[in-house]
Amino acid sequence: MATHVRILGWLHLIYGLFGLLTAFAIMGGSMLGGMFTGSMTGMVGVSLVGTFAAIVVAALSIPGLIAGYGLLRLYPWARYLTIVLAVFELFRFPLGTILGAYSLWVLLSAEGSALFQQRSAATY
Repeated sequence: MATHVRILGWLHLIYGLFGLLTAFAIMGGSMLGGMFTGSMTGMVGVSLVGTFAAIVVAALSIPGLIAGYGLLRLYPWARYLTIVLAVFELFRFPLGTILGAYSLWVLLSAEGSALFQQRSAATY
């Protein structure tokens, strides 16, 4: 089960990085698109909306990066964070659904839970 947790950690890191890349693409695209509006207010308005959307996407991606790092280090808090994220990822069809279901299967299994309990017992 340790292999599944390691794979899950890397998948969450990669999924989070794709989210950050998407945020940068949204921000850059909105600024580039704003330049083609032909007016200063249009450029500022489109840039502000795009920047706000990019911040929201980045804010949704950062917890996945943190969870992925914690899973790779087998921190007990990472299991709880990933379970919460997995429930929300179930609604992000299709990749989020697959990642969320896999996360729940790994972390809610008896072996996955025992792996993190061994880690928390070893730290105290």
